Amino acid sequence: MPRRLFDSYEGDMATPYDIVRLASVGSTQDEARQRLAATRNPTLVVADEQIEGRGRQGREWTSPDRAMFASFSFVSEWEIADRTLLPLVTAVAVRGAVQTHLGVEIGLRWPNDLMVDGAKVGGILVEMSNDDITVGCGLNLWWKTPMAGARGLVISDPGDTIAFSLAEAWVGEFIASVQAGSSKWPREQYETASVTLGRDVTWGEGAGRAVAIAPDGALVVERDGELIELRAGEVHTLDGNELDGR
Repeated sequence: MPRRLFDSYEGDMATPYDIVRLASVGSTQDEARQRLAATRNPTLVVADEQIEGRGRQGREWTSPDRAMFASFSFVSEWEIADRTLLPLVTAVAVRGAVQTHLGVEIGLRWPNDLMVDGAKVGGILVEMSNDDITVGCGLNLWWKTPMAGARGLVISDPGDTIAFSLAEAWVGEFIASVQAGSSKWPREQYETASVTLGRDVTWGEGAGRAVAIAPDGALVVERDGELIELRAGEVHTLDGNELDGR
């Protein structure tokens, strides 16, 4: 029988992972990964401020006035081929947490972006080193003067406690999905919330219409009656918005 996520955990099983809350951190991704390496306990790191955050593929990080910066590190029991699903599983979990705690409906732009009314409110970053996985999420909670193409989830400052509640909630949902197994990942929920499906997209080799999410998380595009599965590289919608491929 494969090892379960918390089989070797030595802490308080009432919350079966270590929780670290910091006023400021360079990167929650780095902090969570280092703590997992030191203790071998699953670890959630939540920070009020992140000064060296990073986006996918090394993109510049811009911080809003109030945000959730959180990363969860654990040892994966999933097969390597299934781990490409982790950004999508995370997106569904974050969406559920935001709905529960803020009452805001967010859309999912394949595969890593969180959207409201066409503007980006957050993103997901998954980094892997052998079986050690670090899943990070940044959410724009409140942003007085957002950068172009972005916005906050709420129109006034929600205070400094909501980020921690959101982080615990999405990690709880994420763990439940991971424990259920890769074959049961919430694909239908992802497709229902998708703001990519039904839109025309372009990529290096051509253009087509996004029609589905494949069982392995690939974006299924229809082009001239042919179905194509996109798994890597840059994908753009025809309005110019970029979709980061895995």
